[in-house]
Amino acid sequence: MLPGRTPSPDATMFRFGKQRMRRTMPGAVAALLLGLSMPVSCVAYGYGVGAWVFAVIWCLAFGVAGLFMAWAVWGDREAYLAFDATGVWWRHNKTEHAVIPWDGLDAVGLFWCEGADGSTQRLMSLELCPTGGVPEPQEPELAPLFVQEQAGVAGVADRRYRIGLPVFAVRYYSGAVIEAARSRAAHRWFGEHERPAGYLRTRDLIS
Repeated sequence: MLPGRTPSPDATMFRFGKQRMRRTMPGAVAALLLGLSMPVSCVAYGYGVGAWVFAVIWCLAFGVAGLFMAWAVWGDREAYLAFDATGVWWRHNKTEHAVIPWDGLDAVGLFWCEGADGSTQRLMSLELCPTGGVPEPQEPELAPLFVQEQAGVAGVADRRYRIGLPVFAVRYYSGAVIEAARSRAAHRWFGEHERPAGYLRTRDLIS
């Protein structure tokens, strides 16, 4: 970790949080407006008690959905993944923010699997293997990224760091993320490897 540092001006930035917020907020606003539509209609047309009961239920259902959508994207609006000459920069929120320097890595690559339950959406993760293994004790900023599992790929340590790419990012930017990581990692890049379904879960993703 390099305290107080930020990615360089020429870093390849993937601002997943802001991009997802821009795409999701219109839906959240629409849900809130739809929730208000029934109470407004009741007032405008003077509907009776039965209609008001339905209107309240309608308003709560869409209102809660809209608020939940807005809260979810607002909370991780600053999430990003970046690559520059220094290393891999990862920010999930104010307390989970780290950089892993290239000089401290032996191997970098990508794992992927098909989505669960027959989903056509792939899940992807960036796998980072520190030189000499993951240290003990771990830095608090990097602890959320630590995994220990059999890699099944030559040259990839079982104890390593993993950054799970959000589904949103895989859908729209997977090729660009792979190219940015591969070009920066240079001789450390061990390639892209398919893993069994279930190796990566939605809760393991950074956003």
